[in-house]
Amino acid sequence: MRTVLSIGELARTSGLSVSALRFYDKAGVLTPHAVDPRTGYRWYTDRHVDAAVLVAAMRRVGMPVKEMAAVLSGTDAHGLLDRHLGRLEKGLDDARRELTKIHRLLDARAARECTVALRTTDLLTAFDSVRFAADADSEFPVLRGCLLETDHDMLRLVTTDRYRLAVGTATVLESPDEPISAVVPCTFLDDAAGLLRRYDTVTVVVGSDSITLRCGAEQLTTRLVDGAFPDHRSLSPRDRGIEHTFSSAKLRALLTDAGDRVDLGVLESGEIVIGSPGTEQPVRFHVQVNAGFLLEAVDALPGAQLTFQVGGPITPLAIRPRSIHTSDPASAYSLLMPLQPVALT
Repeated sequence: MRTVLSIGELARTSGLSVSALRFYDKAGVLTPHAVDPRTGYRWYTDRHVDAAVLVAAMRRVGMPVKEMAAVLSGTDAHGLLDRHLGRLEKGLDDARRELTKIHRLLDARAARECTVALRTTDLLTAFDSVRFAADADSEFPVLRGCLLETDHDMLRLVTTDRYRLAVGTATVLESPDEPISAVVPCTFLDDAAGLLRRYDTVTVVVGSDSITLRCGAEQLTTRLVDGAFPDHRSLSPRDRGIEHTFSSAKLRALLTDAGDRVDLGVLESGEIVIGSPGTEQPVRFHVQVNAGFLLEAVDALPGAQLTFQVGGPITPLAIRPRSIHTSDPASAYSLLMPLQPVALT
């Protein structure tokens, strides 16, 4: 006497899903013993179990559906399986050849050097404007480094200790064939300053794991820093927010004896005042930042005037040289993370 199985029971026994059993029924591979004309529910018998197990096995090796039906019917079953194995072996050989080609392409790409030339004064000025924001004592090498990346006719330098971020730019003399993005130890650029000051131009050569600065017949080389650099683009101050321009000299005077933190008050008029407002105008909100970090940013950025840009009490404070167009996210700037507000006396 045959045992009647539901489609779910056959699925659990064979390893085929219910949807797969429905598919193989429609394809004429596994026809049920009976189908309920009212509900369409399929019923099987124990004789279907072996066939379903075979179908599941053939499915795992990618056997075509038409050949599955032929194997189950006994029509040259072993021959069909052997020919399918031959196709699989040929496909594997083809895949090996393609993967070998891909490995060669990757190796050639890694060995290719990217070069960019620029004026040494531009590189030194850009590095001087960002050097302060790197953390020389960080346990993470990328935070002790400087990101160099090209963007069309510009080389961008970025440093960060995650509490502040600095971006400097230098115009390239000739754009590279491929974009450059590499993290260099800040100490390498410190050591290279003497070489750079003796020449007018420098060629930066970036390989798969090293960077070389070539000036005339002289050159310096070091290994690139491993690790992913923080995403500075997501912090780029694209929204202009509230802006106010200060004299760099006045800022230095205000910050010299500021203590540990500086309070920036944003007035209803849009003016930004440092420390006590000295006015009856209401203050919309306050932004407090580390005084030492702010002074370092002011000292590092070029220009007689600096523009402060704030969007709110908990958004980073952006600082730009006044001569730089503030709507250009690629321009040089510094960012300072705000401190937890406290009442200042």
